[in-house]
Amino acid sequence: MPESALEPALRPQRDAQRTRAAILAAAQDAFSIRGYSDTGVREITAAAGVNPALVSRYFGSKEKLYEAALSDLLRAGIITELPKENFGVAVVDLLTASQGPQRNPLPMMMLASADPTARAISDRLLKELFVEPLARWYGPERGAGKAACFSALASGLTLYRELYPLGAFGAEMSAETRKWLAAAFQALID
Repeated sequence: MPESALEPALRPQRDAQRTRAAILAAAQDAFSIRGYSDTGVREITAAAGVNPALVSRYFGSKEKLYEAALSDLLRAGIITELPKENFGVAVVDLLTASQGPQRNPLPMMMLASADPTARAISDRLLKELFVEPLARWYGPERGAGKAACFSALASGLTLYRELYPLGAFGAEMSAETRKWLAAAFQALID
């Protein structure tokens, strides 16, 4: 059968995947900039260039969209796949990259904390998708404590870099500050 004969049958599924991905990306951007409470479904769908009814079709509700958007970003593998020999430097590079293939989920979570429903979703997903896998990766001896320390350090850096900017953590971060942060993250491995 010619390839063109298959194309119409494949197009709706590809369009559905593309539409779902566009909604998810627009939601991640909006929730990371304005927070959960200050973001409406219409804003998200306008940014994605789709009909607002499609949020209900693909996600069911704003809450489920938030859950999908955060789940898509919270992957412990992003951290656990970093090389252990220069783990601290790699983590600091990842958390301070201005643009990269992976959006930092922490601003989205921090901005959602004022809403009880979104906060509960964030708490559950953080534990299930990030802290618990990270604790297992660190190992049974003090793994949970190390995962908690990692989360606290990463959250603090993100908070004071992106939401309440302190010059010391900005784009012109000194070599001394970067070195201290890298050493703190590396100490969780060594």
